[in-house]
Amino acid sequence: MQHKPLDKAGIVMAVLCALHCLLVPVVLPTLGLMGLSFLGFEWFERLVLTVGLIIGALAISSGIRHHGSPFPLIALSLGGVLYFFKDALGHHFEPLLIVVGASLLVTAHVLNLHLCRTRNRLPCEEVERSVELVTESVDPAPQK
Repeated sequence: MQHKPLDKAGIVMAVLCALHCLLVPVVLPTLGLMGLSFLGFEWFERLVLTVGLIIGALAISSGIRHHGSPFPLIALSLGGVLYFFKDALGHHFEPLLIVVGASLLVTAHVLNLHLCRTRNRLPCEEVERSVELVTESVDPAPQK
């Protein structure tokens, strides 16, 4: 599985999630008029965050197979925890926790891409292709 598209999707989801969390309180009164009041519900926020974390976990676990560093996974986990408990310190600190959480999620994906490229001196896609070629040459399919 190639993690580069998943990393890019994770970055986009983290940024969109942060914008959503920061802008919904401002536009919440107008969401009901447009039939989009569900965007302000907590279950919707948790659902989007969960999907983003699943995408992140898939991308980073695939990247870890190439670079072996746990730091992207640590950043992803910490960012996810901050997002899930963004209101634990009160509403005054919520925007700060959102920005820090989103920054950690984006950092996890960017670091995953960077580590894979520098570790192998090649994009991970090329490393995957070379591993597939080696396994095919070592273990050819039996012919009938």
